[in-house]
Amino acid sequence: MRNRQRLKWEKKRQHGKWSFLVLRGALRWGGIMFVLTMFTNFFGLHRRLHWDTSASLLIACLLIGYVWGLCIWHLNEGRFGYKAKQ
Repeated sequence: MRNRQRLKWEKKRQHGKWSFLVLRGALRWGGIMFVLTMFTNFFGLHRRLHWDTSASLLIACLLIGYVWGLCIWHLNEGRFGYKAKQ
């Protein structure tokens, strides 16, 4: 299992850190969280959607997704033994 995980990480790593942070962190993770939160607010809590709260929620989800991506990047770099270039 570990070898398969390493190969998957190396494939993601080849695209670069910026690509990982934006595509997998901000857009994928942050975007999914935004959609789920909006869905829950509208259908579950029956709240009206306002553009200002929706815009601030979108910005917050994208930023949190970026931070999540950064944490996962550094976690996997340490996990698979890659040294940071200095």
